Amino acid sequence: MKSKNSLFGLIFTITSNVAIVLLFILGFVMMLSMKSPDKIDKNYFTEYMEEKGCPVTDLQEENKYTGVANYLITNKETCPYLISYTTFNDKEVLWDFFSKGQKDVMQNNTNVTGKTSVSINLFSEYYEYSTSGDYYKAIVYNDNSVLYASATKQYRDDVRSIFKDLHYQYEPNFKGMQIAWYSLYVLLFIFIVSMWKTLKKTRNKGWISLIPFYNIGCLSKDVLGSAWWPLLLPVPIGNVVFMFMLHYNIGKVFNKNDSYCILMMFFPSILWPLLAFDNSEYDSSKVRKK
Repeated sequence: MKSKNSLFGLIFTITSNVAIVLLFILGFVMMLSMKSPDKIDKNYFTEYMEEKGCPVTDLQEENKYTGVANYLITNKETCPYLISYTTFNDKEVLWDFFSKGQKDVMQNNTNVTGKTSVSINLFSEYYEYSTSGDYYKAIVYNDNSVLYASATKQYRDDVRSIFKDLHYQYEPNFKGMQIAWYSLYVLLFIFIVSMWKTLKKTRNKGWISLIPFYNIGCLSKDVLGSAWWPLLLPVPIGNVVFMFMLHYNIGKVFNKNDSYCILMMFFPSILWPLLAFDNSEYDSSKVRKK
């Protein structure tokens, strides 16, 4: 029976860890395939906006701003909304330009009813801010360019449509993120099963593993000699120390050698289920002294 348990533990460990790796890889690949914002061609932007009845002027040709390649902006007199598209040769100039635009969007817009922000992309710098109230304003910083819009609320949908048509806004791949999260669920399942079998050995009550907080307290008591150690979990660095101590001493109380215990600290998803299902017996004399 014991040999069957060990075999089952080996199969469980291999299949569950392979599942984690495959899910993580699949999620990562899907996130890599997510659609990043397009770089807008100068001529395309000009032609597109003119079709909307908004002539475009390149302010860079007139003012020769330092660090700026193109500064395209719609004519305020003939266009019901302001759209500007700027590309840069200097990152510091870009960031200064974007920061001022961001402040205008986020702070100088009264009666704000909503705002969104998308954090930095994996491969290119990308930020997005927008507000809606009496005015709709949006600014997007993507790699070496900034797209800015300002319009009265009646033209909000028109401006959003322009951003969408230009394929400039970031479209996160939530499916890939969701799949990546599944790997964490598998990891949690491994630890619950391993904790069940371990508590079955230490106090013949595997069901304790299903009770949050109480389970880790009991395991800590059986392994580290005190149920108070889990209080370190919310503490930065302290939580890492606690987890290392816990996994190392799980190996110790089941008479594993130092090499096994050290590896247990870094590869618990592999070695803990193997220990939980093997023939090792709990040795209370090896519980860490207070």
